[in-house]
Amino acid sequence: MVGDGGATSVEPVANPDLREGKRLRLVRMTKSQIAGRTGPLRQIRRRGEVVSPLALEAGCRGLLHRAQRAIATVVTSQVYAGELHSAVDEPVLRRHEWEIAVALREISELLLDLASSYAGGTAGPMTTTMLVSQSRAISLARDATTARVLSLEILAAQVAAADAARRDWETAHRMAADNDKYRDLVARTAADEHATMEIAGLAEQAAEAGQALRATLQQATLAAEALALPEPR
Repeated sequence: MVGDGGATSVEPVANPDLREGKRLRLVRMTKSQIAGRTGPLRQIRRRGEVVSPLALEAGCRGLLHRAQRAIATVVTSQVYAGELHSAVDEPVLRRHEWEIAVALREISELLLDLASSYAGGTAGPMTTTMLVSQSRAISLARDATTARVLSLEILAAQVAAADAARRDWETAHRMAADNDKYRDLVARTAADEHATMEIAGLAEQAAEAGQALRATLQQATLAAEALALPEPR
């Protein structure tokens, strides 16, 4: 599909060779220029400095969005800020983003050219052969760029898994700090079990004492009856 809107869902990509301040200005400027507009439209200005999402057809824009999401997953992760920062350098990722964006812009432009070339009507055999050949070249280029995006997504998935493992470790570590409380609880539970047994023993002793008391009272009653004076006749 060549004609389509929705370019604002993807961030413009500035050339990583430019100074950071200029890159940020280019991104802001491009975003303001494409707001409310639909594409794809051929990009004329600042081609070596920024890739506008408006210059990408729908499929290419989707690939760039996937690449940007994968890079964001990596650079915003906890493990990237710690253990992976030296292994995965953000400028390297931004270089991949730029090269992917440039390739996708070229593919989009070739698709536009192909669509306009075929706009004349039914193609003859020689034209059909040319269209098939050129379409094949575009497919090969798109497949190569897609493979590059997939590599970024695999990296992002691994980083996300490492982040989850780190959070799991940190949570377990925090919970381990409370182990003393749980050991105290277990110790109190053991003391409660001992106290329960002790109370049960006291209850048994009380029952025995009550039984002995009743027997004593009965004996006392019998003794009292034996001492009672006979009633007068």
